[in-house]
Amino acid sequence: MSPSQPTEELVEDVAAIHLAAIGAATKRGVEIDDADERGDASEVVLKGRLGSALHRLNPDLPHDTV
Repeated sequence: MSPSQPTEELVEDVAAIHLAAIGAATKRGVEIDDADERGDASEVVLKGRLGSALHRLNPDLPHDTV
């Protein structure tokens, strides 16, 4: 592993430390990717869930903009 290519585990560990410091609950990516949205573990963003959330938050935006 090189510093320019962090692993999902490293990103999750760092985020979990910071989120725990403010009292937030955390789950690992593999725990929430129950729909098999990622091609592999290097894909950090669950695009389907992100798109759905953005549409809910911005219902007037065109689909292509979201």
